[in-house]
Amino acid sequence: MPLMLLAVVLAANWFSLPSAYHPLTLFRYYARQLAQKVHPDPARPAQQQLTSGSLAIVVAAAPPLLLCYSLYQFSELPQLLDALLLYISLDWQQQRKHILSVSDSLKRGQLMLAKEQAAKLVLRDTSRLTAMGVSKAVVESTVLRNTRLMLGVCCWFLAGGGIAALAYRLLQELAQQWNSKLPLNRHFGAPAAWLAVVTAAPAMLISSIILALQHGIVRCYKQIRQVPRLNINYLSFLLLCCGSIAIHCNLGGPAYYGNIKLPRSRIPCQREPAWQNIGNAVRVVHFVQLYFMLLALSVTLVQLALLWLK
Repeated sequence: MPLMLLAVVLAANWFSLPSAYHPLTLFRYYARQLAQKVHPDPARPAQQQLTSGSLAIVVAAAPPLLLCYSLYQFSELPQLLDALLLYISLDWQQQRKHILSVSDSLKRGQLMLAKEQAAKLVLRDTSRLTAMGVSKAVVESTVLRNTRLMLGVCCWFLAGGGIAALAYRLLQELAQQWNSKLPLNRHFGAPAAWLAVVTAAPAMLISSIILALQHGIVRCYKQIRQVPRLNINYLSFLLLCCGSIAIHCNLGGPAYYGNIKLPRSRIPCQREPAWQNIGNAVRVVHFVQLYFMLLALSVTLVQLALLWLK
């Protein structure tokens, strides 16, 4: 399984599908249209919105998952189907290009273009941001998004195969499309947000540990202990604290979602972020990916060696 994981990850990086033709793009559109149908009025009672949000998860995710499960029943090569579902669940290469395009725009001094590009990556209101604010938002998005959508998919693939990886990725997409940080989805998106946080927990913890091992456990521990946590879930807070040490810049701070200002923990480090730190963040998450792959391969080699010795 780790060998298949490595092969598919390499294929997804070298031969990535354009966003316009990727199945996840269609699923995002479907999720947005579904939300408009089942959540037409944010003024409804909170309990009714929570119920609608819970049922919408089933309505959105069940059809593609049941279709894939039925294919497994007739497939003579389930490993090939596993590889295909994993490939569909990965789109980091396209996101990486988009992230680096923001860095390039900031480098050229095109702040308005950078804001427009960043708005496709983050939920916060980018129109209010300075160049430093755009850099910080994209750095945070790079660290969190890569962990959830790349490392998380890999973890669930190793745990349950292609169908588990796809189910996890669809859940993360629903949480993103119905994000509960937006006033419109405060209650409707809460069930998807909770499930997304719970299922992403192993990947968030693994990524934090890898960064702490590379950049100093004591430094990361001091950072976590010194900064009060405010409006950031605990595992994201751990990862951002370790990420600030790894990327050498400040993270966190207040953010606007819609017209509402959300105060968040300020995570200090050496300096305020700039466009150079976006590239640094991409390199850091690539290291985490590589370390995780090597760890998975090492476990497999140890298992094979033990079997051979028997």
